[in-house]
Amino acid sequence: DWLWDVPKDKAEEIIKMKLATVINAPTMRIHYLAMDRAGRSGKGNPFTNLKVRKAVAHAIDRKSIAKNLVGGASEVIHSACYPTQFGCTQDVPKYDYNPEKAKKFLSEAGYPNGFTTDIYAYRQRPFTEAMMGYLGKVGIKTNLKYMQYKALRGLVWDNKVPLQHMTWGSYSVNDVSAITSHFFQGKRDDYCRDPDVVKWLAEGDQNIDPKVRKAAYKKALSRLQEEACWLPLFSHTKYYAFTKDLDFTPTADEIPRFFTAKWK
Repeated sequence: DWLWDVPKDKAEEIIKMKLATVINAPTMRIHYLAMDRAGRSGKGNPFTNLKVRKAVAHAIDRKSIAKNLVGGASEVIHSACYPTQFGCTQDVPKYDYNPEKAKKFLSEAGYPNGFTTDIYAYRQRPFTEAMMGYLGKVGIKTNLKYMQYKALRGLVWDNKVPLQHMTWGSYSVNDVSAITSHFFQGKRDDYCRDPDVVKWLAEGDQNIDPKVRKAAYKKALSRLQEEACWLPLFSHTKYYAFTKDLDFTPTADEIPRFFTAKWK
């Protein structure tokens, strides 16, 4: 009577055959590409160069991936948080899809012919491979290291990962502290290590005044995008398919509440 995590192509087949009700619902999970600004992964890491990071940001057509691979409810994310979360603002520096600008930044960074790097990922391999294709077009060749999340998380914590395609669902907590503060407060997931960002996030997390919190988070989120520590990619979606006799409403936290469902 009910399915979820239906692959996009299968969901579209079900729609065409009119076999069931199909919903593509947004979730609080976002995809991101993290670059090693802090140099944790060793000497010679090109991502310590701001112009390289900006080149990556301009090289990837996030809108196309969101529309054609993720699903209709997916949207491009410009900030290191989910738009509905308290303190999350999309009023930050943005990077449009511009391959020529990406090539220019690479050349200015000292890589006129590009370079080769490893890219790590653990889910939605087609999304990663699409980004690898876009990076290749501007001269950044990538070797995919695809593995289970637990293994990849260990490598991240052990300073082994120069470039990573990961996701985060914020444990369904609708507050910036559940995502931005997790990744950018100088702890083991922080590959940016910006002292001002650490300070601003602490200010936002420890205050109860909404205005003070929003102001602190805006400064942190803006700096993160100025420095292109992360390239926020797009929101994740989930396809549901269920019998037409069932009245079911999905929620953004990805938890199916069957007690709210009913038969028509």
